[in-house]
Amino acid sequence: MNNLKGKVSIVTGSTSGIGLVTAKELAKMGATIVVVARDEERGKAALREVVEYSRNDNVELLICDFSSQPSIIQFAEKFMRKHDRLDILVNNAGMMSKHRVETDAGIELTFAVNHLGYFLTTNLLLDMLKETPSSRTVVVSSHLHEQGNIDLNNLMHKYDYHGFKAYCDSKLANILFTYKLASDLNGHDTTINALHPGVIKTKFSIEDRTSDATFPMGQITPNDGAKTQLYLGTSHEVQGVSGVYFNEMRMEKSSSMSYDAELADMLWHKSLELTRPCFV
Repeated sequence: MNNLKGKVSIVTGSTSGIGLVTAKELAKMGATIVVVARDEERGKAALREVVEYSRNDNVELLICDFSSQPSIIQFAEKFMRKHDRLDILVNNAGMMSKHRVETDAGIELTFAVNHLGYFLTTNLLLDMLKETPSSRTVVVSSHLHEQGNIDLNNLMHKYDYHGFKAYCDSKLANILFTYKLASDLNGHDTTINALHPGVIKTKFSIEDRTSDATFPMGQITPNDGAKTQLYLGTSHEVQGVSGVYFNEMRMEKSSSMSYDAELADMLWHKSLELTRPCFV
């Protein structure tokens, strides 16, 4: 799949870091790229950078705030009005909030963006993914899922909020979602896999909804950090592979809790409850 001419890809959170690198490299391979940004000016800057790097003019910008379910619906509808296929969906947008913040819908922000954002985006686009031959969904999780714990009675961390814990829990939710959907898609010509990109040296976290304050994370460059999601999105080696967790382009076992199928089912149903108006 390294020649992506005629293929269409969405990369969420593609204004900086590994998301921007992923969009640039997929565009360089010839794909039509949809850059997804929360901020229009940053999105336009990213679009220009992708075009200049790839020499590919088939790059588009869609605006989406992944903390807002109406915004996700609008984004998905705009995409589906223009395109009749989706070959690669990279669920990359993510954040960590030091302070507990609720969205307009009353959902804790980290859970809303990092889990429900992936859940809703993928499900809204799922029919198109199924209709596109050999389509792939890539879910950016983290090795920090190993420190996560899903408490269905306290998904919103209402009384014991800690930003790092909320982030770890959301990354575990990503993997439970991946394994559940992979199981449901068994027999379909579409795959979904999760990954740990490494601890990236990039500006990542936001303090709250009134500030874009950020701080650097680890030591791996975004170029290196993007390698695994590019591998999962394009490599012939993983054609047909689904429901697997990867680290540095290698299959790995995820945490024991991530394989709890009953928990995955319950999280799925809870996620449906929290997003149900979007499917009416």
